[in-house]
Amino acid sequence: MSITVVLLQMIKLFLIMCVGYFLYKVKMLDDHTRVHLTKILLYVTTPALIIHSFIENAGAEKRDMLGELFIIAAAMYILLPVAGLIITFVLRVKKPLQGLYMFMTVFSNVGFMGFPVADALYGTEGVFYAAVFNCVFNICVFTMGVVLINYPKENDNGVPVLNLKKLLNPGILCCFVSVIIFLLEIPVPGVIMEVFESVGGLTSPLAMMLVGASLAMMNIREMLGDIRIYIYTFIRQLVLPLLSWPVIRYFIHNDTVAAITLILVAMPVANTAVLFATEYKRDEKMAAKGIFLTTLAAIITIPAVIWLCLG
Repeated sequence: MSITVVLLQMIKLFLIMCVGYFLYKVKMLDDHTRVHLTKILLYVTTPALIIHSFIENAGAEKRDMLGELFIIAAAMYILLPVAGLIITFVLRVKKPLQGLYMFMTVFSNVGFMGFPVADALYGTEGVFYAAVFNCVFNICVFTMGVVLINYPKENDNGVPVLNLKKLLNPGILCCFVSVIIFLLEIPVPGVIMEVFESVGGLTSPLAMMLVGASLAMMNIREMLGDIRIYIYTFIRQLVLPLLSWPVIRYFIHNDTVAAITLILVAMPVANTAVLFATEYKRDEKMAAKGIFLTTLAAIITIPAVIWLCLG
C-alpha cells in the first residue's frame, strides 16, 4: 500500500475533523446540535453504511468468511485486556485508574474513525470487515467493558453490575439485520441499495466532524501536565499495534482482513470511554485526556503503523 495514499486519506479525514472543530468554536455546531447529529450517526447513517457493506459483499466467498471474522474479532477482544493489564502494570497506574486504562486500551474508536479509515483505504470490503468487528465491539463494550471500567470497584455482591438490556442497542440490532440479509441473500431493490449507499456515505464526514467537535469541547490546558498519559498514548498508538502485527499476520492469512485488524487496533480511544467513566463514576477527565491525545496522535501514528507493517 502506498504511504502517499494513506497520508492523503488521513490528511483528508483530519481536515474534516478540523471543520467540526471550527464549527463548534464559532458556535455553528452547539451541544444541542452535536447530540442530535450523534444520534443521526448512530441510528441512521452508520446502520445504512453497515447494511450496504454487507449487501455489497454478499456472496459465497464472503459468507464462508463470516464465521472466521467473528472468531478473529472475538479473539482480539480477548487478548487486548491482557495487553491493557500489562500496560497498567508497566506504567504503575494507580489502582482507581487501572480499570479505566484497561478500558481505553481494549475499546478503540471503531465507529467514528474506524469506518472512515476502512472506507477510505479499502472501500465497501473494508467497511464490511470493520462492521463485523463493530458487532463484536458492541457486545463486548456492554459486557466486558462494564467489568473493566469498574475494576477494581465492585458492588455489594462482589460482581460489577451488568445491564444486559443495553445489549439491545441500534448497533447490535443493525448487525443482526445485516447478517440475516447477508446469510439469506435477501434481494434488495436497486433504489433501496442506492438510498443505503447515499445515506451511509454521510457517515465518514459526519463522524469526523463530530470527533472534531468533541475535541473542541475539551480544555487544552487540562490535557497537559500528566506525563503518564503521554507515555500511555505512545505505547497504545504505536508500540501496541507494532507488537500486535506479528501475531495478527501469523494467524490471519487474508491480507485485507489482517490489515483491517491492524488498523482497528491502531485506532484511538473510543468516545465511549467518557460515557462509561461518567456513568460508573470513574475519572471522566482522564478518559477525555486519553481520547484527546490518542486521537491527535492517530493522525501520525496510523500512517506510521501502516507504512511500517503494510508498506
